[in-house]
Parts: sequence; C-alpha cells; structure tokens
Amino acid sequence: MRIPSLLRSLSHFSITPLLLALAITGFTGCAGKPVDENDPASLMEEVEGTIKSDHFQLAIDKLRLIKNKFPYSKQASDAQIRIGDVYFMQESFIEAAVSYETFRDLHPKHERTGYALYRIGLSYYNDLPSTEARDFSLAQKALGAFDEYLTLFPQGEFAEETRKLRGETLSRMANKELYVADFYARRGYYDSAARRLKKLISAYPGTVAAQSAEQRLTAYAAKKSKNENFIPSERFSSPEAKDEEEIQ
Repeated sequence: MRIPSLLRSLSHFSITPLLLALAITGFTGCAGKPVDENDPASLMEEVEGTIKSDHFQLAIDKLRLIKNKFPYSKQASDAQIRIGDVYFMQESFIEAAVSYETFRDLHPKHERTGYALYRIGLSYYNDLPSTEARDFSLAQKALGAFDEYLTLFPQGEFAEETRKLRGETLSRMANKELYVADFYARRGYYDSAARRLKKLISAYPGTVAAQSAEQRLTAYAAKKSKNENFIPSERFSSPEAKDEEEIQ
C-alpha cells in the first residue's frame, strides 16, 4: 500500500500521532524496507532504526509489542533489555533500572545478565541527588547491584568500572552520614552526632569521610570534657526521630 493511500484511509478515523507513526513504519520499515510483521528479528532490526532516529517512545512501544507477540523468542528477551537501554538514553534512570531488574529476574542465566546487573547499579547511581542534603536511599540499591555483579562476575566485562562505581557510591554514602552528624552537632546534639560518626567509621572504613569522623569525635569528646556549649541529646525526646524527615 502506498503511504498517501494509507493516510487517506486513516483520515476518516480519530488517530493519535503515535499510532499513525506505528502504522507508517509498520508498512515501510526504518528506511523504506518492508518489514515482516511475523518475523521478530525483522521487527527488532526496524526498532534499532527507530532508536537511532531518537524516536524513543515509539521504540519502547514497538519493543513491548515484540515481547507480547513473540514471548518465547530470543527477541523477547532482547526487547526487554533494550527497553531498559532506551529509558537509560532518555535519562529516565528509575524506569531503566526497573526494566533491567525485570530482565535479570526473568533471565538469571542469560548471557547478558551481567550487563543488566551493571546497568541496574549504574541507573540507580546516576539518579542519586547531587547534594547529601537530599534522600540517599537509592545509593543502597546501587551498591546492592554492584555487589551482586562483582560476586557473580568478578572478572566480567564491567568488573573494573563496577569496582570504581562501588567505591564512589560508598564514599557518597559516607558523606551522607557525615552530613547528618554535622546537622546534629550544629544543633548541639553531640551524643547523636557521635553515634552517627561511629556508625560511619564502622560502615565506611578507609573513606575520607571516615577520617573526618575520627577528627570530629575527638573534638566532641574535648567539648564534652570541658562542657563547652555541650547539650546532651538525652535531655530531649528522640531528636534523631524528630529530624529524620528533614535530613534523610
């Protein structure tokens, strides 16, 4: 069918731009080449052209169609991981991580499981806030993915980069603990600050933040012994709980 004839036929119906694009590419392929709608390999080839053209949402829709139409084909698993890749290209990192996790869960023995694990960690890492003042809970998810990758693939293709990212994640998590400790110290809650610092030193030894924590503990001990502006946190009811939402 010629494209003008197709457009005239569709003009009688209410149709979204996305569905129109799907209809056109379904007939022409990515470069005027006919696509076999019953061949998942042919459809995947077409999708790659769609991705290269930066039509990301259209690509995701096509990939989902391949998964649903050919659930037991090799291309179904390829489509799942490519969905994660497309979300990653869009910097939709949480959606990317979820897509990679789905692939890992469905295909734990697949040859690309290592890639999926690496990308899970990288997606969560890339979505971390730029400042320690904001929520850092995603750091634990990134660390978990990096650890899983290094356990399963210690000599894998992404092992070196994963170790580097793991170290950076630990450093940022340590900096978060230091930020929280300083938050309490500025308010005079030195006991609460000291507990955070001890936790930091135990959980993140060898980091720059751990060295700073050691110095701060020494300073807090000196303040306490001299009673210089020292306010024991026990005088107040759970200051850490009270401020949890503000600083976590």
